[in-house]
Amino acid sequence: MSLLVSFDDIKDARARLHPAVRRTPIIPVARDSREIGNERLFVKCENLQVTGAYKVRAAFTMLDRLTPEQKSKGVILTSSGNFAQAFAFAGRLLNVPIAVVMLRETSAYKVAATEGHGAEVIFCDDALGRQPMVFDVAEQRGMTAIDTWEEYWITAGHASLGLEICEDFEDLQQVLVPVSSGGVAGGTAAAVKNLRPDVKVIGVQPERANAAYVSRQKGEATAIDYWDSIADGLSARRPGERPFAHIQEYMDDIVLVSENDIGRAFVTLLTRAKLLGEAAGVVAPAAFLSDKVDTSLKTVAALTGGNLTQESMQKLYALAEG
Repeated sequence: MSLLVSFDDIKDARARLHPAVRRTPIIPVARDSREIGNERLFVKCENLQVTGAYKVRAAFTMLDRLTPEQKSKGVILTSSGNFAQAFAFAGRLLNVPIAVVMLRETSAYKVAATEGHGAEVIFCDDALGRQPMVFDVAEQRGMTAIDTWEEYWITAGHASLGLEICEDFEDLQQVLVPVSSGGVAGGTAAAVKNLRPDVKVIGVQPERANAAYVSRQKGEATAIDYWDSIADGLSARRPGERPFAHIQEYMDDIVLVSENDIGRAFVTLLTRAKLLGEAAGVVAPAAFLSDKVDTSLKTVAALTGGNLTQESMQKLYALAEG
């Protein structure tokens, strides 16, 4: 298959989404009382998605494309949390056994949420050893190994987010989306640019988790040798090859936000819009709220998830005050 997902396949993936996947709302966010009724920032509330994050879109799309034999034998993947829950939930509804390789230090909250949907969690001690373990276990058990960075249908499933934004927001001028490995960013950008080529699509990364930003400057997928951000859901030290191809083809720019920007965006969304977002989930709105993008444009930012602990909330509050 081509690195770039076709628009026909994006539309087909969207049409075949499971009924459990929610069409999440887009709501305005006023930075202060004077902006109420004249907002320029709107958020696509994937924190209200089933399992609390956008990734169920891609999980259902990927499982939908398996053969009956593959479904019966199950799939295995690695995830830091939200993809684990997404595949676990989708697998439970579709009767597909799911195994997830997680780092041993993964929070008990994320492990319990994944196991709660019936998935098996397999622990790994080395971050670089997770994907090799996925392939080893897949070979031993006859399961299908899923690489959530590079699968064609993963990107197509992510792209349904961009389709909904274009369909539900008539005056759209700018879309903001977080970037880690680049799957949701690339898929969303592809959908938006195919439907509305006039709309700007901007990726957003933390300053200390900026692999896609560096890669864009160098013109090729490049690994960074550091990572230090509260946005643990944006943990990729290198973008995927397929996602990066979509970023290069469809995205207008990537901007960076500070840790304090992330904390302040969390508080603004919680107090002014009554929306709870995890650190990685509020990175895109943070770019608008910290003036890293053109705030004169009517902008939809993806609030990609809301799965966080009380400890994480306390850290975000502290950053907001810094």
